[in-house]
Amino acid sequence: MDHSLRSCPSCDLKCDCFKKLSPLELEVADTRRVELRYRKGENIAKQGSFATHVLFLQSGLVKVYMEVDNENDLILNIFSGGALIGLPNLFTNTQLQYSVAAIEDSVLCAIDRTVIEDLIKNNGEFAQSIVAGINTCTIYHYQRLITASQKQLNGRMSDALLHLSDEVYQADEFPMSLSRKELAELAGMSMMSAVRVIKDLEQNGVLKEEKGKMLILDKDKLISISKYG
Repeated sequence: MDHSLRSCPSCDLKCDCFKKLSPLELEVADTRRVELRYRKGENIAKQGSFATHVLFLQSGLVKVYMEVDNENDLILNIFSGGALIGLPNLFTNTQLQYSVAAIEDSVLCAIDRTVIEDLIKNNGEFAQSIVAGINTCTIYHYQRLITASQKQLNGRMSDALLHLSDEVYQADEFPMSLSRKELAELAGMSMMSAVRVIKDLEQNGVLKEEKGKMLILDKDKLISISKYG
């Protein structure tokens, strides 16, 4: 983990909610944040610790996951650059219910949680943007619950791949930075099941893995499997 310096007012990587802040408010946030660089595989936040900061992911890729037992995790979400992580912990004193780790080399800003809470109280447009972000995450987790309880293995894997394609990378060809184990934990299945489902999808011409990249060849079919799987 390396430290770096950048100023909030002059930063060109602001997420949408921070664009609602005045120059003075940005200065206040800047005095209570630190920029951190994490290498692939490094732990960023630990389940069971207290939430003292909100994390803004400038660049890279991170996973938010629950530690189920000594060998298995459940990945709740994958975030790419521009995401705010830790919003559900605002205005609470509870311990983190999840861990955060870098899937790729990543750069984050850790912002004092109390600063974010004060900005929410004093800036309505900023507060509205924060609530919208929380709502988006909540809806996604509702969808994940339906997937886990109602869909078979093919449907779960299709959902996971569509999430990576549409929300994380926004492309039908993307680097497969997740290990097979991580992909299985995102889809909610065993690693052996994940390997088998991926092989079936490749044999049916839906996707192809090549040189560390995932290529979705038949998006309509993948969507259909997701819907009816």
